[in-house]
Amino acid sequence: MVDRKKRAQELIKYHSYASGAFGLIPVPGADVAAVSVAQLNLIHKLAKLYEIEFAQERTRAIIGALMGGVMPGALSSSVLGSAVKAVPFIGTALGVAVMPALSLAATQALGRVFAQHFETGGTLLDFDVEAMREHFRKEFEAARNDAANKSEAGEAPAAAPQMEEQPVQKAG
Repeated sequence: MVDRKKRAQELIKYHSYASGAFGLIPVPGADVAAVSVAQLNLIHKLAKLYEIEFAQERTRAIIGALMGGVMPGALSSSVLGSAVKAVPFIGTALGVAVMPALSLAATQALGRVFAQHFETGGTLLDFDVEAMREHFRKEFEAARNDAANKSEAGEAPAAAPQMEEQPVQKAG
């Protein structure tokens, strides 16, 4: 059996690439909704992997607090990236340039933070947003820089890993 850390990394990678792809959705707001579902699904799968009780509303609150407290600039870029897609032609191009990278980086950072928390015996009930905020910020910046460096070097992203399980059908 594959160890939990490796499986967690596979889940994070899969959901991060999915979030990046969802950032390409040309409909304003639909991209943000799809990324949110992917992030919630990631945390649900990580909780299941670490045998942690999953609470959807608690998880949504944690994600919102982490992202809202750490990345107001990135979040406003994300919302702006989504909203600008409503402008014909140019807006779609600008939105597509911003959303995938931000979506991928945010999902990767969330996954890493939650996996580390679960790995050390934490649960959703004892998740301390204030204590994890700086860790999330660092993970987000690292993921964003990594994506930018690969893009500048002209490297194509690695293929998204294939998942053995079916995704959770309904996160809500």
